Amino acid sequence: MKNYLQYIISFLFVLLIYAIHMMPVSDSMLNENNTKLSHVFLASQIRYHQEFAPFARRPLTSLLIEGSSGTFGITLGESFVLVNLLLLFFSGLLIYKISLKLNATRGQALFNQVAYFLTFSILFAFFPPVFSYDEPLQYCLIMLSIMALIQEKWRHYVPLFLMATIARESTVFLWPGLVIIFSGLSLKSKNMWSPTIRKKLFLLFLPLPLYGIYLGIFLWATGIWKETSEVVANRLSCYFQNFGTYSSSVETIVSFFLVLGPSLYFLYMSIKPKAFTLLEKKYVLAFLLALVINSPIVMAATLARETRLFALPLFFIWPLVGQLFGKELRLLIRPYLYLDCIKDWRYSMLLLLLSSISYAVAFRLYIPSFPSKDNFFNEYLFVMLLIMSVHFVLVTFKEKNRDTMG
Repeated sequence: MKNYLQYIISFLFVLLIYAIHMMPVSDSMLNENNTKLSHVFLASQIRYHQEFAPFARRPLTSLLIEGSSGTFGITLGESFVLVNLLLLFFSGLLIYKISLKLNATRGQALFNQVAYFLTFSILFAFFPPVFSYDEPLQYCLIMLSIMALIQEKWRHYVPLFLMATIARESTVFLWPGLVIIFSGLSLKSKNMWSPTIRKKLFLLFLPLPLYGIYLGIFLWATGIWKETSEVVANRLSCYFQNFGTYSSSVETIVSFFLVLGPSLYFLYMSIKPKAFTLLEKKYVLAFLLALVINSPIVMAATLARETRLFALPLFFIWPLVGQLFGKELRLLIRPYLYLDCIKDWRYSMLLLLLSSISYAVAFRLYIPSFPSKDNFFNEYLFVMLLIMSVHFVLVTFKEKNRDTMG
């Protein structure tokens, strides 16, 4: 049974994701506010992704959905659900596999898998305005390319990273982080500029020009140069949609926080008491670099309320959550620490204050573009803020009473 736990976790979470999106109280891409699969809407989304220029250059997911529909004799809507849920299932297994490659224990790897599925943009992948489409395939291909990189299987890395970039061109924002990881792999070489290292650097870089060639051929063959240039020219108008009003500014900031907030908070809290290993430092640096590259682009040139767009940097954190934050997270499961903390009225009042602020932010300040009665965004934000508040109070109490607690 233990040898199959990772499969059971992936299966149960995929089942949970499907159930959440199909609930009568939900209004998702999958059910359109009822308990039946939305065949018409999903089919229209597939057609839209094939015809609209920015999406048409990402044909892999649509081809996979249409191919599955024809092979199994099912509707496009059923094929959309089948393909994307299977890809989410496999992506969870890949998080587990990469975790083990990065020296995680089995328990840490399973925990990392759970943390991945509990990420906002994964758990609510098909709710508006998240609107996931190409992401499950992109995620699997990125994870496979990262595995190929850390195993130095270059014949696998080049086509996998190229396909991940074709699935969604935003994949290129991870490339500088991959260079940092590669530098860690190459430390064992005495000569950093040996012919072998230069060849590997060339192979590391190769998917980028190959994607440029693919894109040029695709745009020429389909004749959508004009539409593509018009869309690119209008990209910066997204900045005003993200920050043009007070409510849109709040939603943009909260969208960033919903996806990246937990990792940034626990990273900050864990840096002080723990010296990371060299491997962990490389991945944290890769995460921060991807964050600096990706987040401003999302806020300036895309609709930031589509929270999935902020998630790319997490590929460098998901396989290391247990290793990086395990010590901090274990504080949340120490009952005696809660009891000692609550006995001190100052910390009880601090927790009450932070809980009240969390409630006000989650249910008063944050107003999603799509009605909150149709999703669970506010509730998720509140739980996330509450966990951070409890952790902060426990850490503060522990630090102040370090001597008396031994």
